[in-house]
Amino acid sequence: MQTDLSNFIHTIRGEMLTIYSEQDLIAAMRDAAEKDTDMKDYYWRSWYFARKRFTKEDQLLAMYLYDTKDHLISSYRYNSVTYPKDIYKAEYDDNSDRVYDYVHGDRTDLMISGYHNSVAKKDIVRFVLKLHNYDADRNALGYLVCDINSAAFTSIMAKYVDVEQVCLWLQPLNDRVIAMTGEASESQRRIQKQLAKVVQSHYKSGELGQEYDGNYLIQVSQENYNLEAFVLVSQSLLTATQKTLIRTLLIIMGAMILAIMVIVLFVSQWMTKPVEEMSSTITRIKDGETQLRVQPVGWSQELTTLGTEFNEMLDRMQVMAQEELQHKMLVERTEYKMLQAQINPHFLYNTLDTMSGIANAQNCPMVSGMCHSLSAIFRYSLNMTDELSTVQNEMAHVRNYLYVMDVRNGSTIAYDYQIDSDTLADQMPRICIQPVVENALTHGLRNVRRKDKKLLIRSEHVNENLVITVQDNGAGMDAESMNRLLDQNDMKRVESGISIGILNVNARLKRLFGEKYGLHIESTAGEGTTVTITVPAVSTENSGGMENV
Repeated sequence: MQTDLSNFIHTIRGEMLTIYSEQDLIAAMRDAAEKDTDMKDYYWRSWYFARKRFTKEDQLLAMYLYDTKDHLISSYRYNSVTYPKDIYKAEYDDNSDRVYDYVHGDRTDLMISGYHNSVAKKDIVRFVLKLHNYDADRNALGYLVCDINSAAFTSIMAKYVDVEQVCLWLQPLNDRVIAMTGEASESQRRIQKQLAKVVQSHYKSGELGQEYDGNYLIQVSQENYNLEAFVLVSQSLLTATQKTLIRTLLIIMGAMILAIMVIVLFVSQWMTKPVEEMSSTITRIKDGETQLRVQPVGWSQELTTLGTEFNEMLDRMQVMAQEELQHKMLVERTEYKMLQAQINPHFLYNTLDTMSGIANAQNCPMVSGMCHSLSAIFRYSLNMTDELSTVQNEMAHVRNYLYVMDVRNGSTIAYDYQIDSDTLADQMPRICIQPVVENALTHGLRNVRRKDKKLLIRSEHVNENLVITVQDNGAGMDAESMNRLLDQNDMKRVESGISIGILNVNARLKRLFGEKYGLHIESTAGEGTTVTITVPAVSTENSGGMENV
């Protein structure tokens, strides 16, 4: 309420100050004050000024402009019958003596007073503004009086008084009441009249008590203006209001607590929803839906990172599972093919041994040796009791194979064996060297027309690895393309049986020992090929060897 009242008073004061924009009028008042000139030509100026500067909401009822000698210069009256032509010549008490005392006193602030117009039957709020020169001396030019309908104030005050047993009024210090509202009881009206007389008679702000016959008095000064607001409230109403206020506060607190709980629940669900979705997805993946992936979205960077890393882990696991399945299928197919080859192996072994004995008895050592070597080759190839063998056994197998090939094709190749004795007991998968040697004979040396065909087989330790080298001086090959196939390690190509030679050997070595092991090829067209087999150096004492030929 204070703000609304202060704004309204400030608006009226601002509109009154705009009289300084009437420059010709101010100049004439200055001349009249200094030279006592006549101001009759400005009699209607108040009427024009009121119409131009004030609005309907201001409820301006009358305006009077006086010079320094209290002579009326101009006036405006909403109704010329009910409002005096001159406040100093009114037929009833219009409280003009207060205006006179203010104008001829030392006060420079805006004066607020009031009176009751018995003709119009209205309470009037009177504003008085002294007019001065805007120079160093600030000489007086006169003063402006504006009478405002008290209803403009009571309409503002009524918005804040909507209960019974409340009396609210405005009263300038040492002056009469200018506005009052509220549904006051008889006792409150009596108390209000008594208090209003006290305020009107040499009262200073804050001198009144607080309790009067079961009523509580609240008084508030209006800043910047000589005006006080008084509220007389029944103590029973205050008590009821206090209870209502407490109840309202409790309801508000309860609503706030409920709202906070809802917000906390919502935030909690929002924060835990990504975790719950991730947990649900993990459960479904565990139940067999391995193609699912979590949504790496959450309220924190950590959840997003966790989801992303989890998806990457699933991808890696799926790749590893597929590789493991491929390896398993390769082993199963290899075993199946080996089982197919094991058609009554003992019958085959015994037959070859018998042929060897007959050939030896018939003085045919070449046939006897060939049968013996073939028997040893079949025994070694079809022995599935252990996937791993030794360098010594592998070399015995290679020697038997080369003997058979020499008998078939004639001995046209010079063999050089550089086998380090420290490597003989090292473990390596079965049938790894022979396919490489076979590849050298078939693709490297067979169709080469040269008399110095050579094949070197070397075994040595390099750092912690066993390195076996098979080198020929044959036709050579496209080493770059072949190494690319070895690095790709295409299991489908191996499983399909397209290659049962060096690609098969490379696939088995990588499956057993890891990707950094296997075969590597170096070759120069027309000069030969070098195939390097690299496996971890693991020594074992294995007395079960094959017979050398």
